[in-house]
Amino acid sequence: MSAATAVFAMSLTAIPVTYSVNLMHFTKDHRYVFVCGVVVLAVFSLFAYLIGKIQKQPPKDPFFYVCAVFAFTSVVDTIIALELDDVIDGFMTFYLKEGEPYLNSAHGTMINYWDGTGHYFMYLAMAASMSWHESYHEVGLYWAGSIIQSMIVFMPGNLIGKNGKSVRASYFLNTPYVIIPFWMAFRLLTTKRKIEAKPSEVDKAQKKGLLQRPLDILLIVCLLGLAIIGEVRGMAALDSPMNVTQEYLHNYEPYITDEVIYPKIQMLIYLFYFVPYYIMSIYGLINPGCQWMIDWSLVHAGAAAQAQFTHIGCSLHSRTPYRLRAPPNTRPVFWLVNLSLMFLPQLLAWRCVSFPEFFVKKSPEIKDGKSALEKKRK
Repeated sequence: MSAATAVFAMSLTAIPVTYSVNLMHFTKDHRYVFVCGVVVLAVFSLFAYLIGKIQKQPPKDPFFYVCAVFAFTSVVDTIIALELDDVIDGFMTFYLKEGEPYLNSAHGTMINYWDGTGHYFMYLAMAASMSWHESYHEVGLYWAGSIIQSMIVFMPGNLIGKNGKSVRASYFLNTPYVIIPFWMAFRLLTTKRKIEAKPSEVDKAQKKGLLQRPLDILLIVCLLGLAIIGEVRGMAALDSPMNVTQEYLHNYEPYITDEVIYPKIQMLIYLFYFVPYYIMSIYGLINPGCQWMIDWSLVHAGAAAQAQFTHIGCSLHSRTPYRLRAPPNTRPVFWLVNLSLMFLPQLLAWRCVSFPEFFVKKSPEIKDGKSALEKKRK
C-alpha cells in the first residue's frame, strides 16, 4: 500500500472511532473530553509515523505526517458538520456538548464543512506529492492561506463573542492548527524555487504595456471594485453611521451584526488585510518584476475561498436567525458581491501561476533585454 493510500485509509477510521468514543461514559465531563482528544491525536500521530516508516522510500518531509493526522481530523470535522445539520446522530454529540459547544452555530457548521472537503482534499494531494517525492508548493501555499484565515476568525471569535463563556479546555486542541500553518507558510514563502520561464519570454512579457494586457486591465478594475466592497463591509462591521454602510448592513448583509462576532472579525480582516493586498496586487500587475505576486496570490486565493465559502453559507444557514439571513429580495446583489470576492482571487492566482513571466525578476544577463546566449553569439 502506498503512503498516500494509507493516509486515506487511516482518515476513514475516524468514523468508527468517533462513534465508539461517543458511547463512553467519561465523555460527559469536559476535562476528560480534552484528555481524550489529546490521546487520540497522539495515537494517530504514531500511526502516521508508522505509515511513513513501513514504506520502501519513506517521505523525507515531516509535513507528510502532519497531513496524515490532519486528514483524519478533517473526516472528524465532516462528521461534526453533518451532525450539526441533523444528517447523522450519535457520533460527535459528546464533543458538541462538552468539548467545543460554540461549534453549535452556523459558523461552526460551515468551517467544519470546509475543513472536511477543501482541506481534506488538499491534505491528500500534499501527502500524495510527498510520497511520490514531488513538489506540493502551490497546494501548500493555498492550504496555508485557507487555514490561517479560518483560525484568525475562529480562535478570537470563540473568546469575545456570545459563546465566550462556553470556552473549555478542548479549545486548546486547535493549537496545532494555529502554529503549523504559520510555520509552513513561512517555510514555503522563504524557499527559493525555480520558475520555468525562458529569458526571452520574460523580456517579451515585461516589455508589453498595460494596454497590451487586457486580462490584467480586467483584474485591476475588479481589484479596485473588491477594495471598495471591502472598505464598505469593514466600515459596516464597525457600525459606521454613513448612509451607504447602514444601507448595505440592513438591506444586503445583516448577518454581519450577528452576536457570535465571527462575521465582524471577518469583515475587519477584509478591511485591514485583504484591501491592502488588493492595492499591492494592482501595483504588481502594473509594474513588472514583482515576483512575490506568484506565491502570495496563492495564499490569498486560499484565504478568500475559505472566507467566502463560510460567510456565504452562514448568511443562508438555518442556524442563523432568520432576520439576519440575506434578504430574498436583495440576494442577486448578495450573490454578485460574495461570488466576486470568492472567485476573482482564484482568477488572479491562475494568471500569476500560469503566466509568471511578467512577474519574474530579470536576471543580470537579461536586464538589458538580451539573453546570455545572444551575448555569446556576438
